[in-house]
Amino acid sequence: MIPLSQLKEAVEEGLAFLKEQDDVEEAEVYMASNGVLLTRLNYTSHIPCNGVEEPKSIENYGVGIQAVFKDGEAKRVGFGSEPSDISIDGVRSALDKARKGAVTDPEFVGLARPTGEQRTLRDYHDPNLMEMRDEDLVGAGWKVINGALRVFQTSETLTSIAGNPDRLHELGIIVGGDVTILQERMAIASYAMPRVQTDESTAIMSFITSMVEREESKGSGYGASTSLAGFTDEAGTEAARNAIAGIGGVRLPTGDYRVVLGREAAMELLHYLIVPGLQTAMFYAAGSPFMGKLGQHVASEKVTIVDDGAGEGLVGAKGITDEGLPTGRTVLIDRGRLVGLLSNYYESQRLQRDERAKEKLGADPREWGSAFVPRNGFRFARGGGRHFDSQPGIHP
Repeated sequence: MIPLSQLKEAVEEGLAFLKEQDDVEEAEVYMASNGVLLTRLNYTSHIPCNGVEEPKSIENYGVGIQAVFKDGEAKRVGFGSEPSDISIDGVRSALDKARKGAVTDPEFVGLARPTGEQRTLRDYHDPNLMEMRDEDLVGAGWKVINGALRVFQTSETLTSIAGNPDRLHELGIIVGGDVTILQERMAIASYAMPRVQTDESTAIMSFITSMVEREESKGSGYGASTSLAGFTDEAGTEAARNAIAGIGGVRLPTGDYRVVLGREAAMELLHYLIVPGLQTAMFYAAGSPFMGKLGQHVASEKVTIVDDGAGEGLVGAKGITDEGLPTGRTVLIDRGRLVGLLSNYYESQRLQRDERAKEKLGADPREWGSAFVPRNGFRFARGGGRHFDSQPGIHP
């Protein structure tokens, strides 16, 4: 990966180069370097296997430029990127792409400006994960598998079914999944915020599915940590326990039932249904299920939802956003009442200046400025990492 000091120096040089361009009114330089390490897990008790497969890795780095170009009395906004080159040549190429693709955006107010908030999370990455060795990654994989096998081997239920502990392997015990490590570095500067800001983060995650094949039972589990020391066998043990608990399961007749949602079910509801509706972009597009409800009750008084983007030790926490703004704590629903929205700078400004904002929100945006603080402008993508080749979206 590119050292953070090199990213910082390259951003400084890139910003100086942009300021020399006569047709650029304002611009932002964003550079990132990402690493993804992965090892596949595949244990089968009744078929010869390796248990932990060969580790793999992917790295990428590059520069993204967003610029506002002078075009007579009009302004055009463009974005361009260049992979695997953070030199001035890379900046020049990204700028040329931004210039060619620039368009007039009547809803564009400007690039991100300081919000008045201060950064609170610094030096939170784990050097052990950032400099991870192959043998340590393999060891993490075996930790998860061994955790699952320990649960299976000590299960009275499985011993009873097998008839003898020495015959557990005949049940067709399967443990599959992966251990993944994310390594992220970024640097950003702009005309409005010329001092280069940097961020560095790490995470280790595991997603496991276990089966007792003969009993047609399956269970899943996951675990995550920001440090290697904090990574446990939780994903494996949870998956094994769930697979055992599923033995003898039956289908319930159609009907209405009271249920207790597990972590995964709650996560699915939040990720696909609830959180997307708590974004400024969805309110602007009039597509949120919470339209016209700002300041009103939208759930039980027992429900409070908070996005703590700067929470120390939380896997998704970051020091700054990919717009160069501080992360922080955003209360979305407070005891059932809608009080805040996830936002980046562009969508925050666009919604607050919308002529129909009061109608869409159900409240005067001028009285709810704290509800639209842009703490969620990130450049995430499938597979992980903070990507130089995309513009900031809204991510919790």
